[in-house]
Amino acid sequence: MFDKAIWDAMFVHAQREYPAECCGIVTEDASGAQTIHPCENIQDKLHAADPETHPRTSRTAYRMNDMHVMKIQSEAEQAGGRIVAIYHSHIDVDAYFSQEDQDAATFFGEPAYPGVVYPIIPVKNARVDIGGEKVFQWLDSSSKFEEVEIR
Repeated sequence: MFDKAIWDAMFVHAQREYPAECCGIVTEDASGAQTIHPCENIQDKLHAADPETHPRTSRTAYRMNDMHVMKIQSEAEQAGGRIVAIYHSHIDVDAYFSQEDQDAATFFGEPAYPGVVYPIIPVKNARVDIGGEKVFQWLDSSSKFEEVEIR
């Protein structure tokens, strides 16, 4: 799924952003080489601007800048590649795919990014819970994202 360098980069990003959730994207080029793209979690900015619409802070939610995501996707596709993962961390809880994660990853009941997996990295007491990470993928059989084995 990912080589050690990609996992390590996600772990470093997750630990660096604590106590905020981190978020980012992994792309793969035409040769299969993967690149991590740490993104800014803009959830606190959204919360500060409109706490009624965005009641959660970066400690319990993440949101990437849509234009940044589109730029990463566009550059990957122009190079013959694609987005392979959208990752984020969970703060002081285990890794799980919440209903909010399900809602954000779907569009009219279908995956917004078909074929993309969603790694979640738990960070507890400012340390990555190595071994607690999980990956979720859309399964047509259940019409939802479910945990898949990390290869």
